[in-house]
Order: sequence, then structure tokens, then C-alpha cells
Amino acid sequence: MIYTEDFFSPGSSYPTDDVVILVDSFSNENVNFKKTLVWEDGSPMTDAKVDQIIYRKKGTFFYKRVVVNAKVLHAKIFNPFNDGINDDSPAISKMMKISSMGYTIDGNGLTYHLLNRITQEVDNFNFINFNFRLNDNYDSDCGWEITVNKNMVFENIFIDGGRGTYKNENGNIEKWIQGPGDASVPSIIPSLVDVFLFIQGDGKSKASIKKLRAVNIHAMSAITFYSYGNVDIEDSHFENISMKPFHVYHSFDDGKTQSGKTFIKNITTKDCGYLADEILEKLNSDVSFVLRNRADSMGMIQWGYGAIVSFGEYYIDNIKVENYGASAVCSDRNTKFFGNGIYISNDSDKFEANNPSGAMWFEATGDAYISNLDIDISDRGTRDLTFDSSALQTFNTELYIDNLKIKTAASKVLLKKGIRASYNNNNTVTVNNLHIGGAFQDQPVFHGIMEFAKDQYPLKSKFVLNGGIIEGGNLLFWGTGEVNLSKINAPASKIEFQSPVSTQFNKISIKESSFYYFNTITHYKQMIVENSTIISDFSYNSNSSDVVIKNSNINGLLSLPYTVVGSNIHISGGEIGRTRVNGYHIFIDNVKSRQGLYIDNAQFFTINNCILKTSESEPVIMVSNNSDRLISGMISHNILSIKTNTPAAGYILLTPEATAKVSTYNNAETNFD
Repeated sequence: MIYTEDFFSPGSSYPTDDVVILVDSFSNENVNFKKTLVWEDGSPMTDAKVDQIIYRKKGTFFYKRVVVNAKVLHAKIFNPFNDGINDDSPAISKMMKISSMGYTIDGNGLTYHLLNRITQEVDNFNFINFNFRLNDNYDSDCGWEITVNKNMVFENIFIDGGRGTYKNENGNIEKWIQGPGDASVPSIIPSLVDVFLFIQGDGKSKASIKKLRAVNIHAMSAITFYSYGNVDIEDSHFENISMKPFHVYHSFDDGKTQSGKTFIKNITTKDCGYLADEILEKLNSDVSFVLRNRADSMGMIQWGYGAIVSFGEYYIDNIKVENYGASAVCSDRNTKFFGNGIYISNDSDKFEANNPSGAMWFEATGDAYISNLDIDISDRGTRDLTFDSSALQTFNTELYIDNLKIKTAASKVLLKKGIRASYNNNNTVTVNNLHIGGAFQDQPVFHGIMEFAKDQYPLKSKFVLNGGIIEGGNLLFWGTGEVNLSKINAPASKIEFQSPVSTQFNKISIKESSFYYFNTITHYKQMIVENSTIISDFSYNSNSSDVVIKNSNINGLLSLPYTVVGSNIHISGGEIGRTRVNGYHIFIDNVKSRQGLYIDNAQFFTINNCILKTSESEPVIMVSNNSDRLISGMISHNILSIKTNTPAAGYILLTPEATAKVSTYNNAETNFD
């Protein structure tokens, strides 16, 4: 039995056969070495190419290790310590150099201690079956920054960073420093950089991350990629990470040049993006680190994004997030996003952000589609409410969602908004099958123009809801170009339209829906309400061009007091309350009304085949012509009723200016008790 280190030691007398059978001195496995004259690429062997692992030299002869198992090498042949005390970084660095040649390094499930940071460039990187432990302090970076020119595999990896466990055994406390930020409260970041940083600048490169488990990490992230190629992360878990579980950048210049795709499948994250109960904090105004409790910290986390990918394309198939900082899942300026099965929950008050937090966050993504997004917020840090927090946050994104469920506590306000959709360009947000329940400080649904963009008039922006339940709270549209609501059951919700700009927007459409109250002070060219119910008042306090209310019930006041030249107002079918209409062309037919109908300053109008009554001391129908606009009006084939013993109410009242221009015939006049 001859050991490798004995055979290749200087001055050994073992015969230099063409093939030698040895025992590896470190792994104790049998290994063959064969004489060679050339290196991996076919070039002549030289002393400079001897790496002491694959290529070795005895006397004047070069030998190459014979690898029979798909170029897989056991990490033990690199002589790591694996004792949890000494630094295995030098041995890991050697492994990287050999892996660069296309070999896969098998860590054999042993634990490797990374006390320092490795910076290296390789062609290939293939590590499997490794456990990593970091240093035991919060003062020095460890891990690595690796440039991978071609492809990489990182599979069946476990890393325990010691946050809150072995790092704290000697009284150490995690450190946070002030970082970049644009919030009113200073933004703080971990004092330590990304643990694993991979850089892949080749657009043809591929990175495969499978069965990675990263826990207890105080750093900017557990793993970060800069890649122009494809990144796959599958069957992995991240837990107790102070900032981000992972971040993939598909650009090296903030989006000027971008390429690549990220694929996420079967991922879980838990407790990522929060401060420990006790931290050492150093703001720019602090001379040194100051011991503070989380609740008393002067700074907050702004960049605590969860599963975040910046630029390129982002694909998700099944991700579950429990507790998050600024966001659980973030699509950051991706050209495309496709997600299926995204489940997000937050049940701890440790989690908050000074960036308007959003469980699901879209930041200027080109086209985004999600099937099945479920968000459940049962607790959250109170400071989160200082900022515009929401369950779904979307900005400048063409977004389409099938099946969106948002649930938050009913008895405690945890979020400002359910959906916060904002924009400064023309895009559409579409949600099919929505269910929102719980208490919100502002609204369960908000869609609006950004304040800084109010002079750009993005009139083509759209918000579309098809089917759903909103259990309570209001809907606010703030300068939205077009709103389409269909089959929405929200009988306790007010729906309001406002705008920071004085201009006319495109369209409001409400079909087969129910709301408590409707109000707009924003100008729209067209409004359609069809087969819908408004429990209370319907107030259209803005200039309108064309209004259609068809087969709808409005139980309170129906008010259309303003109009523009040439406008058309058509109310047909359904039941309405007290009604006041000001328009150029007014058509009312087959309507039931309980409290009187007032036509104000029409140019042409007809009231036909209606059942109208009033229970107060006012006429069933009143027509005025104060501005002398009226050309002709017709009131015919209606059933008009006043309450018994209220003759002062009257059936039809025409002001003197309107008397000669209105025709009335075939109207039945009755009483009711």
C-alpha cells in the first residue's frame, strides 16, 4: 500500500511505472495515476501546470489522476481541516481551481469552516454536498466572491452563519450601519457583505442552485448573482437572514445593458429582513456603534427585499414566504415576470421597513403575470404604517393576476393599503378573481398617478377587476385613465375617483357589481354602470360626456349635476332614488324611482315608460330651464305616484322657462299610502 504523498515526495525511490496504483493520503481512497505529456487542453505539460491534485510530478515524469466517476473528486483529497476550528478557506480555494477545469468537488456532507473571504476567478464551478460554517464574530466578512466564466453547479449545500446562535456565544451582537436610502428614517444595512457572491458575465452561462439551505445569516444576502446568463434556484430554503435571502442581478450597469433569466422553483424563506432584538447600530451621526433595542433603533431596513431579481426575466413556480422585511417577493425592473403559486404570510411584529413595504412588489416590470397569489398578514411592525405599506405593491408595471387573495387582521390595522398600484406611464393592472378581507388604514384598493408625474397625463393607464369580493374599506382611483370593474361584490365599500390633475380621463365601467357608495370629482369621457347596485348615494360630481346606467339599482341619491356640451346621459331599467340630472341629451326609460326626478338644463330629454313616485312634498318630475338651453323634452307613458294626502307634492312641475318646450302625454297619475 503506497500513499500518494509518499510516492510523490521528493527523493522517493518508488518505481515510475506508466500507471501507479496508490492510496490517497487524505481521503484514503484508492486512486490511479497515469503518466502524461499533455495538460487538459492538449498543450504540453510543464512544471507550472502541476497542481498537486490532478497533475503531479515525480522526478522528470508528469502524472495525471485517473478519475472514473464523471470527473467527481472528493473534497478530502484537498486536505481540509473539517474540525470547526481551523480555517478551511485555503483548501476551498484549491478546490475552486481544480473545479475550474471541469471537475465536480464532492464535500461528502462534511462541515467546512470559512474564516476569511475568498476572491477568485474560475472557468467552471461545481460544488456538491457541502456544509459551511462562518466565523464566530460580526466584525469580518467571510465567504467568497467568485467570477465564473462559464457554468456552475451548487447543489445540496447547507450554510449556518451563526446569527443569534454561535456568533452570540461570547456576547457578540450583530452590527448595522447606515446605508443608502431615500426615506425620512435613516436606512441601515448589515455590516457584512453577501456571503456567496457569483459573477457570470457570459450570456451563455448557466448557474444551477439546488437543495441549498441557508440559515442564521447576518449579511446583505446569503447568495447574490450578477449574471448575463441563466440562474436556476430549486428546492431551497432560507431562514433567519438579516437582509435578503438571495438577489440576482441581470445587469452590471443598472439596467443599461441587461440579459439573462432567473428560474425559481419550490423555494421557502422564513424570517428574512429584520433586526435582532438587540443590535449595535452606527448611523452617520454616531461616533461609534451604539447598543439599541430593535424598537429603539434610529434606523430601519429599506433594502430588505426577499426573493428579488433585478432586470432580465424572472420566473417563479411555487414559493412560500413566512415573514419579510420590505418585500417577500420582488420583481425589480424585469423585462418579463411569470409566477405560479406565490404564498406569503407575516405573523410577527419584528418585521417592518422604511421603504413602503409590499408583500409582493413589482418595480417597473415590463410584463408580469401571476397565477395564484395568496397574501396573509396577521401581524406586522407598527412602524411599517408610517410608510405606504401594502400587500401588493406595483409601480409602472403591465400586470395580470389570476386569483389574488389578500387577508389581514380585522381587528388591528397592519397595512395602509391592500393593493397599491401607482404609475407615471401608460400601463394596465388586471386582476381576475380577487378576495380582500381585513382592516386597512387607507384603502384595500388604490390605483393612482405618482405625484411627480401629474403633468404627464398618462391617460391610457387602466385598472381592471374581473370577479371578486372586497369585504370592507374603500377603493380610490387617483387619476386613473380607465377603470373596469366586473362582478365585484363590495357592498360595504365606497368607490371614489379623484385626480391631482385637471383633465378628462377616458372611462369608468362597472358591471354586475355592488358597492356601498360611488363618488367622482374627476372628469371622464364615458361612464357605464350596468346590472349593478349602489347601496347608498351615487354622486358624479364632475363634467361628464357620456353616461349609461342600465338595469342598476341606486338606493340613495343619484346625482349627475355637471355636464359638457354634447353629452349623452341614458338611464334605463333598474331602481333609483332621488335623482338630479344635468346634461345636454338625457334619455330615461323603464326606470323605477322612489323619491323624485329632477331634470336640470337639458337640451333634449325624454322620460318614457317609467314608474316614478315621491313620498315628500316635491313633485314626481321637475324640469327646469334656467340657462335657457332646453329645445324640447318629452314625458310620456309613465306611471306617476304621490303619497296620499300630499297634494302639494304634485306630479309634474315645469318651471316657466320650460313649460312651452316640454310635451307630456299618456302619463298615469296615482296615489299610494
